[in-house]
Amino acid sequence: MEKQKMKQYIENYISEVERSIYEPIVNRDVRCITVDDVKAFFLLLPMLNGEKWTSSMNTAAIAIGAVHAAFDAHDRIDLSDATTKQQQLTVLSGDHFSGIHYRLLASQSEYKFIRSLSKTIGAINEMKTIFHEQLPDGPGKLIEAVRVIEAGCITNFLHTFGFMQYIPLANAVLPLLKLDKGFSKHKLELSTYGRPDRTLDTAFVDQAIVLLMTELQVAIVEADFLKPFFQQEIRNMAIPLFDKPI
Repeated sequence: MEKQKMKQYIENYISEVERSIYEPIVNRDVRCITVDDVKAFFLLLPMLNGEKWTSSMNTAAIAIGAVHAAFDAHDRIDLSDATTKQQQLTVLSGDHFSGIHYRLLASQSEYKFIRSLSKTIGAINEMKTIFHEQLPDGPGKLIEAVRVIEAGCITNFLHTFGFMQYIPLANAVLPLLKLDKGFSKHKLELSTYGRPDRTLDTAFVDQAIVLLMTELQVAIVEADFLKPFFQQEIRNMAIPLFDKPI
């Protein structure tokens, strides 16, 4: 029952994000932008866990989804050939999505959050630029870079609305899953963040994953405010990684 309710809330949220960014021309010319259900989970986790959740918070969460959609669109651009019609349309769709978050937050007079989120978006773009120019030279720097990019907007949201205790969980899981998915031993190409002709040192990736798994274990132990069901859900996200040889 708990799992079904959680799934329904996440699906409803994703539908709200998709409605907020819907534009017929973009939909026609650019392949569908998908909303990451794991990021949706961590955005909604306070509400799922029984915390007070207002309409302003819900609108702000949808705005974060629009920002993630903008990043997703921009990440699809092939920097070596950004002149094709499809690439240009993708750039425009990303710009369209990125403007939606401002409109949503302004409708709730969330100007303080607009300012802090703008700083976070700037930090993410800066980190992606650094990643593109020069790969992180150690596991610590790799974690820092991926954490800013993957969890930055969500941790900003959690901090702004008084859910700081949830931040360590998002800060551990989101970069951990990205490292495992995007930088596997079989393919360390940085097609998402950087140049596809560069590869990371596999040792850095493995060490970063071990560090994040340890961090996650500590975060779950300390999350005594979290219902057991959600503690187990978070464990389940990482269980496949614990079973992998490093």
